[in-house]
Amino acid sequence: MMLYDFPLRPSTLSERATFYKNEFSLLKLKKWLGNNVPQLCAIDAGSDTKIIKNKRFKGINFYFPFSELKDKIKKYVPEDVYYDRNIYIDAEKRLSHLSDITDLSDPNILGQQLAFDIDADNIPCSHPRNQDVCHICLGKAYDAATKMKKELKKKFERVILVYSGRGFHLHINDKSAYYLTPKQRHLLNKKFSKFPIDPWVSGGPKCLIRLPFSLNSLVSRVVTPISNKTKFTEKTGIPKFLKDNE
Repeated sequence: MMLYDFPLRPSTLSERATFYKNEFSLLKLKKWLGNNVPQLCAIDAGSDTKIIKNKRFKGINFYFPFSELKDKIKKYVPEDVYYDRNIYIDAEKRLSHLSDITDLSDPNILGQQLAFDIDADNIPCSHPRNQDVCHICLGKAYDAATKMKKELKKKFERVILVYSGRGFHLHINDKSAYYLTPKQRHLLNKKFSKFPIDPWVSGGPKCLIRLPFSLNSLVSRVVTPISNKTKFTEKTGIPKFLKDNE
């Protein structure tokens, strides 16, 4: 069992603003992305926590080109920040259809980054939960994610593990993985069904995924890539504003 000194709780609007002003690094993000810079990003201004800068923004995902990321974060002080995993022939055309649900048969879509989502709340649990996250199940989700990564590495070379705040994402950056058909993705979901994955993410319909190094404001955790140098612990992803309030 892992012990947590910092609460999993929604971030306030001022905490979100402080994080993006002082901690979020666009340069760090670009370095992590390398040649896989997304065409589009999206933000949710605060529909889940109801902590929102302007009530007119409630329930809307705002899509925009990656180049506008910094300005949009400053304008909306978002609850969540995502990137669109799809590769579009015409990204501007996508902006006229604002939805996080996609159809890979769309002729405007050339491919989609393969990613798997393992959430702690996908694990049957009878323990006390904090913001729908059980610390014990989060540890189990990490164990599952690391085991799944090892299995994925038998097929793919570039598999990256990311702590999402309430679970873990596995990003596959092999070029061949971008061009898997819906049927091939379905077969992969079936193959890895022993793991607590969300099949609509890896299957293709759900094209958004949390942006690494952004703030998951539902639980006040930084979306953090996990590597051999930065293994997941109970201290992973703690934003400075929580540490300052300790």
